[in-house]
Amino acid sequence: MTFSTLDTIILASYVAAVIGVGFYVKRQSATGIESYFLGKRQLPWWMLAMSGSSSYFDITGTMWIVSLFVILGLRAMWVQFVWGFIIAAFYMAYMGKWVRRSGVMTGSEWMVTRFGPGRQGDLARLSYTLYAILTIAAFLGYTAVGMGKFGVEFMPFVQKLPFKPEHVCAVIIIGVTGVYVIVGGFRGMILVEFFQTIILTTGAVIIAALGARAWAAGSPAAPPPPDWWSLLPAWTMARDVPADSIYHIAPDSVYYLFGLITLVYVSKGLLLCASGPEQLSDFQKFLAVKNPREASLMGMLWGVFHTVRFPMAAGVALLGIAGIPEMPDLLAKISTDPEKVMPLVVAHSLPSGLRGLVMAALLAAFMGAFSAMVNGGASYVVRDVYQRYLRPQAGDRELVRAGYAASAAFVLVGIVISLLATSIDTMLTWIMATLAAGVLLPNVMRWYWARLNGYGYFAGTMTGMVLSLVQVILEKAGWLAEPVYITFPALALTVMVVTIVVALNTPDTDDETLKKFYRTVQPAGGWGAVEKKVLAEDPSFKKETPFRVDLLSVSLAVPWLAVMYTTPVLFVVGRTTQGLIGLAILAALTVALYKVWWPNLPKENL
Repeated sequence: MTFSTLDTIILASYVAAVIGVGFYVKRQSATGIESYFLGKRQLPWWMLAMSGSSSYFDITGTMWIVSLFVILGLRAMWVQFVWGFIIAAFYMAYMGKWVRRSGVMTGSEWMVTRFGPGRQGDLARLSYTLYAILTIAAFLGYTAVGMGKFGVEFMPFVQKLPFKPEHVCAVIIIGVTGVYVIVGGFRGMILVEFFQTIILTTGAVIIAALGARAWAAGSPAAPPPPDWWSLLPAWTMARDVPADSIYHIAPDSVYYLFGLITLVYVSKGLLLCASGPEQLSDFQKFLAVKNPREASLMGMLWGVFHTVRFPMAAGVALLGIAGIPEMPDLLAKISTDPEKVMPLVVAHSLPSGLRGLVMAALLAAFMGAFSAMVNGGASYVVRDVYQRYLRPQAGDRELVRAGYAASAAFVLVGIVISLLATSIDTMLTWIMATLAAGVLLPNVMRWYWARLNGYGYFAGTMTGMVLSLVQVILEKAGWLAEPVYITFPALALTVMVVTIVVALNTPDTDDETLKKFYRTVQPAGGWGAVEKKVLAEDPSFKKETPFRVDLLSVSLAVPWLAVMYTTPVLFVVGRTTQGLIGLAILAALTVALYKVWWPNLPKENL
């Protein structure tokens, strides 16, 4: 496939505009470390919400979602729980305001707020920083692998070079993206992602409409099996289709026992949502808003803007299944690698001009996710490693320069990992189901259990990270081949036991730290003893919102978001009656949220 002149103009204009924004805000971002990483907390909440949604809309993850739609059909929506796709429900209900009330700059600094400035806080902060750096590095590699795989279809000249085409594409695209994220810092990232959200939404709507039209007008060479159209999870995915069919799910596939994997993924996703911001740059965005009220509003709008991703993925899947006339071997190609559906469809089924717009939208998705990870990773390196351990007396200008260097280092890490890794699925499984299992429960307990101390958190997360790395080594060596629905609970429960045992056999976090945290953040759960001490000192203290109200809000917001994400998909695949039912449910939940959540938002002056 070759780009037309119009496609080239659209793409070139977009890339030039992105880099221009980065350089334009460089002077403002370079005035201080808080400006570079948090935009001086002066950016509008709705713009930060658009940025957050854009950072979730990564191209590699979207390729994965498309492949799930192709294989599983509508049941692919259940698999999204593995990455906490409804986390914005928790952001808007209570987690956003909890994070903002802490008033720090990074998630690692938050550890000191929770566990104190002494040894406990230092250990917890160190383990969280290591976890942050490891996770962001893995995400960068995962993102780069997908971008290299995607870019091959659009850069035919790389086929002539004496290097692997996917690697060349990844280096080119990551290099361009790195320029603006390094020089622009947080403000540049947010401004660019604001425009990216607009482009992404436009492109997503167009692709969804094209997929729906192609499906309604055509007769696919390989029609989906009847259960492809069902949203209800089945215990097994045994299908009466040939073994070489793209819809065939082998008995050794993780999705064959679909009911079991759904239980594991839903449980994991809800725990992940309850543990706080999941992508490590998300913490940064909630700390950048002006007050807790804006944090809650940002969480709500964050979720709403992300709606278009799922009908877009369904539209691409339908275009792939419907077939491309000039590619009679399309089904054969995607049967061997379903992750290629999206690049093949975009490259060969869209007309000139529209292809350029869609490519700009998808490039926006990559740049948004990549820049968010680079900026978030750099903030951890600068604040929690460089300034804390190497240069405690460093001034703002030195820290900003360190931010440039750290951002550049993360860009290089992304390139290196993309050269070493070969599979999107392997990277995603390790990040979401192995590394996540190693830190999930300590991250949940830190919010809801006052007795958890820094020693317990450190022991649990370090054990989890070590075990997750050991699991990868054993799997690579062929000594371990258990499915994720066995390894995930085993790893998570082991870490939980280590965390609790160490916490109960080491000193408590000091009372002053716990009382200050309780008064400031106003958490819920096992904080009764701390609450009594706070009330003994200040009988007038009262939480701004009872947690039972927050729980009711989140219990409404979770199905609200799930229905909001699923209903457009039903219309795209031609299930109009089900879509209308979804709209009715969505309207009822919206009214309920307006009655429960809206009146209880934090006041602006807090």
